[in-house]
Amino acid sequence: MKSEHKQTLSVPLLALRLRALVLALGERAGPPWWKTEFMNETGLRFLERLCPRTFFRAAIHAAGKAACDAHDRAVGRVSVYHLFRLPASLDAEINRMPPNADEDFVTDFRAALKNPGKLMESLASLCSRTEAGSAAPGARRIGTDRDLMTRIAFDTMAAVYHRAFMQRNSVFPYFAAEQSGGRG
Repeated sequence: MKSEHKQTLSVPLLALRLRALVLALGERAGPPWWKTEFMNETGLRFLERLCPRTFFRAAIHAAGKAACDAHDRAVGRVSVYHLFRLPASLDAEINRMPPNADEDFVTDFRAALKNPGKLMESLASLCSRTEAGSAAPGARRIGTDRDLMTRIAFDTMAAVYHRAFMQRNSVFPYFAAEQSGGRG
């Protein structure tokens, strides 16, 4: 899948691409990480008939709800962030992007759906490094909310997900909110 160099992507665009790839691979995993069928060609065609301009975002939103629930069950909902529960300001930026903001990626993504290896290559292209060690199943803290608004955070998430899909483990990377307030 051809794509711009990761360094030129804005954080919201990087988050949207990572969501799409993780959702598609999570649906295809054995066993699936969530039981949706939106991030495949049939699901996209169905949504394309209902909302032709925003079908890709609709697919990410619908499958993302199930992925959010799976992540919430693994990491909790209080004082944590993950790929499908980002800070409100970042989610707002993602939602403000025009539907055609990433048309080339959507075209390449749809072509890659025929070959899960291509989806994995696209996920690998979002990582500047490979994740060391094993991707033990379950929740995995990878930073704090201060780290979350950076490209490095999404690079780390991409590496953790890539390793997990390679090892066929469901891993849920998250960022813990730092406690604010009075230090001595």
